[in-house]
Amino acid sequence: VRCTATNQTRRQYIVFNTAGNEGKRILVVDDNKTNLTILKAQMEQWKLVPVLASSGKEALELLEREAPFQLVISDMQMPGMDGVELAQAIKARQPELPIMLLSSIGDETRKAYPNLFSAVMTKPVKHQQLGKLVQMELRQQKSEGDIANSPAPVQVLSETFSEQHPLVILIAEDNALNQKLAIQILKKLGYLADVAQNGLEVLELLNLKNYDVILMDVQMPEMDGLEATQHIRQNLTQQPIIVAMTANAMQGDREICLKAGMNYYVSKPIMLEDLKNTLKEAASQIKQQAQQLTS
Repeated sequence: VRCTATNQTRRQYIVFNTAGNEGKRILVVDDNKTNLTILKAQMEQWKLVPVLASSGKEALELLEREAPFQLVISDMQMPGMDGVELAQAIKARQPELPIMLLSSIGDETRKAYPNLFSAVMTKPVKHQQLGKLVQMELRQQKSEGDIANSPAPVQVLSETFSEQHPLVILIAEDNALNQKLAIQILKKLGYLADVAQNGLEVLELLNLKNYDVILMDVQMPEMDGLEATQHIRQNLTQQPIIVAMTANAMQGDREICLKAGMNYYVSKPIMLEDLKNTLKEAASQIKQQAQQLTS
């Protein structure tokens, strides 16, 4: 292909809100030196501190010698110890340390090991996708100073609930108070949920990560829950279970939500038992679907 050089250059920069995440240490594991170089440059651009390892064995040594780390990003296909084996070894030592997996085989690994990875990204990973997931994961963590000065942790309502019913959950809610309430309830059940402000953010996050359940507020700005649900049902291959959340207890609301493609319906303010029962049914439905695919 014969080409001529342009006289004008234009660089496109993808800007992320890195406030509060500056200086956090990321362990990056990949046997490919080129991949390590690229990931290192990306982390540094986001004001993070990458520490590089070229094998699972080296990564475990670094974890012992140079802790603490706030996040691990690992390749899947590596000689000696693959990404799953490395993650299992890390979780045995530091069960709270989040791990992201870069895989060329798709999302099957997350489904096979639902509690092992916070995200599984299919290579080649887009710069913007990786950046958003990394920033989102780091924001969910408290700094060591915050942890030291924070009050005693909220008592867990059921330590085994999320283990018995493993789910990756997204909360779609524009009201800050309702967001905090939903996050706290889910945290008491053992879940760490992501949050979207409106339907457009839901669709954007679904392009980055697969969710088992979306707790979808019906009334949101820019794109409401009904529109977002219809778009998901018509366009996405990976179909989450969608739970409608609405303060409108009008007769017929439930039918409108179900007609739009939502699976369940809960009224706000959310009652704990209603949510638990809904999540149980959702987990059971996902388990049945997985069994049908493997049978």
